[in-house]
Amino acid sequence: MDLTQITLLSGILALVVVVIYYQLKTGANHPAHIHNNISKEDRRFLRQAVTVSATEVALSQLALKTSSAASVQYMAKRIIDDQTQVNRKLASLAWRYRVNVSAEPGQKTQQQAQQLCTLRGDAFDQAYDEVIVQDNRKAIDLFTAAATSANAEIRHLAEATLPTLDLHLKMAEELEPRVADAVEPSLPPM
Repeated sequence: MDLTQITLLSGILALVVVVIYYQLKTGANHPAHIHNNISKEDRRFLRQAVTVSATEVALSQLALKTSSAASVQYMAKRIIDDQTQVNRKLASLAWRYRVNVSAEPGQKTQQQAQQLCTLRGDAFDQAYDEVIVQDNRKAIDLFTAAATSANAEIRHLAEATLPTLDLHLKMAEELEPRVADAVEPSLPPM
């Protein structure tokens, strides 16, 4: 072998080493490799978080169709918009980590929706508000626990979502007096 052939062979070998290194490095981020880096708690979080988020979206869509109170309409629209974004992020993480999730609300949500469908006016608004308060408290507990995850992506998503969930809870807790004020305007003092 002459010097030109040795140099060429060395260059090809160096290129092969770089290509193999790059493939191994990028392959580590491929979904097929990531799924091993997630705990059972994180898997459970992803499943439960998608269900809770889908529940709030489904019930809020019902509120948009049923309620005539502006404050209920506003809250429902806000929850739909925010939770739809959160659900997209959750679904993306679930796909990357190969966690099977269902974006469909569960049986309990369907029963709640059927019960809510029988109500009108203030009765509907009150029942919807109670369900949203309960669901948001569950969601806050769920995301608070996930905010301590060893998985950086799940921890970041949970931390970023908690302020939104806190806002939803605050809106729901304050909803009842606003609905009552809209229905029964206060009389001026005599």
